[in-house]
Formats: sequence, structure tokens, C-alpha cells
Amino acid sequence: DIILKPFCWLLLIFYRFAGYGVALILFGFVVKLILFPVTLKQKKSMIQMNLLSGRMQKLQAQYAKTNPEKYNEEVQKLYAQEHVNPMGGCMWSLVPMVVLIALYRIIRMPIQMLMNVPKDMVAKVAEITGVANTGAYPQIAMAKALNDPDILAKAQAALGDAGKGLFSMNFSFLGLDLDAIPTWKFWEGGIHWATLGLFLLVLISTAVSFLSMKVSMATNKVNSQSQNEQMDKTIQSMMLMILLLSLWVGFTVPACLSVYWISQYLMTMVQEVVCGKMLKKDYEAARAAAAEAARLAKEEEKRRKEITY
Repeated sequence: DIILKPFCWLLLIFYRFAGYGVALILFGFVVKLILFPVTLKQKKSMIQMNLLSGRMQKLQAQYAKTNPEKYNEEVQKLYAQEHVNPMGGCMWSLVPMVVLIALYRIIRMPIQMLMNVPKDMVAKVAEITGVANTGAYPQIAMAKALNDPDILAKAQAALGDAGKGLFSMNFSFLGLDLDAIPTWKFWEGGIHWATLGLFLLVLISTAVSFLSMKVSMATNKVNSQSQNEQMDKTIQSMMLMILLLSLWVGFTVPACLSVYWISQYLMTMVQEVVCGKMLKKDYEAARAAAAEAARLAKEEEKRRKEITY
């Protein structure tokens, strides 16, 4: 919870400034801005690995089958010599997931995270609001109940100093309740914007996610040069799995996360284009290195065939 405090503080400032939906969008923008150097570092790490591909292939041809231990030793020397961390890109890619987990905790626990009510007093708020303190999102229901001025005043009086942070929280955005969980059966009970809009949020989030991945593949010129047919099929299968997972998750969590994801994916596309321009020379060097490695590999294969025959 101490680690989450800066996230809570930032989201709360944006909420008071522009409302819940815009707060999530601004929060996502700031997160992307802060993590931009990390993203740039991740891409540079990937480029460095591609630049070493030719030398790695030579080591593999020389040692991999005959002396695996020597191969691993030479690979580690190569990494150290070129100051390359093979896990650098993987480690940095986990940071956005950590931020998402933090945001999810804040979203599902507004009484504790945004209103600073101690954990051992949440049950008291549940009692006053008449909300069962069970299930996945009881604190969201408590926060909605506090929109009643009488209940809010009663809770503040009952909690004393611990209740000073309680306030009436508005979860609406574009006529939608972002605290609600979207349903794919939006037509049940008649077609209303309240349900149709939430359904569309999930679809838009999934569609923008797809566009974001396509833009990322298009700007990642190093990978597009080095992929073979099998790799293309693998990536397409992974994209399909990610899209289906995104669609499923969108109908199991509050709609506010779809708003956050849409903003994240849109800013990711912008970020990919910017990174592509900033790393243009690095990409060109990596493509040249990949082409040279492919040329050498063909020559080596040709020599082996000549020796065989």
C-alpha cells in the first residue's frame, strides 16, 4: 500500500481536476511518459541483440554441437564485451504490467486507496452503507453508496479522524458508469446506452489493442526483416490469443479499465512511431547486420555442400 500511494495521489489529483474517466486517461498518459525512457531502452536492447546475431550464428556453428560449454562461455564473453544484457528487454517489458496491477488494486479498493480508510475499518463502512464486504468489488459499491449525503455524513462521524478522507465519488463518464462490469448480452432488458456503451468500450479496447500490435510490428523493422514464415505464423497465433484474452477480460472487470487500456494503446501507437524515428539509425545498422549474417550463412552452407560433394 505504501508503494501504491504515489499512484493513488496522482489518480486522485486528476479525478478532482477532470472527473473519473478523464483521470484514467491522464493517468495512462503520465505512466507512458514516465516509462518512455524504459521503452526506448527496451528497444535498444532488442536492436543490440539483433546486431550480435551474425556473431552468435558463428559461435553456434563453431561450438554448439561439439562443445556446448565452450559455446556458452563464448556467448557470455560476447555479451560482456558488447555490454549487452539478453534479459534487458524482457525485464523492462514487465513494468507496464506492474503498473496495471497497481491500478487494478486502486480501482477495486477506492475506500482504502483513494479515501485512506484503514483496512480494519472498512467493515464499519460496509455496515453503515449496507454493503456486504464480500466478493471482488465491495468497496466500489460502498463508494457508490456514499453518494447519499446522509450515509456519507454518518460514515464520517462513525469513523472520526479515519473518515476525513471519505467523499462522494462519481464514476460516470460519457453517460456510462465506469464502475459497472460490461456484459456481452447488452440487449437484455432493452437496448440502452448504459449497457450498449459499456459493450462498445470493450470492443473498442480490443480493436485498438489489435491496431497497436500491428503498428508495433510495422515499426519494428528489425524483426520484420528477420522473421521467417514459421515465426510469422507464431506471432499471428499469439496476437489472436492476446485479442481473445483481452476480449474476455474486458467482460469480467469494471469498464474503467477498458478506458485506461484504450488510452494506453493509443499512446503506445504514438510512442512506437516516435521510437522508430529516434532509433532509425540503430534499425538501419541492425538490418544491415542481419543481411550480412544471412549472406554469410548462405556462403557457409554453399561451402559445406561443395565439401560434401
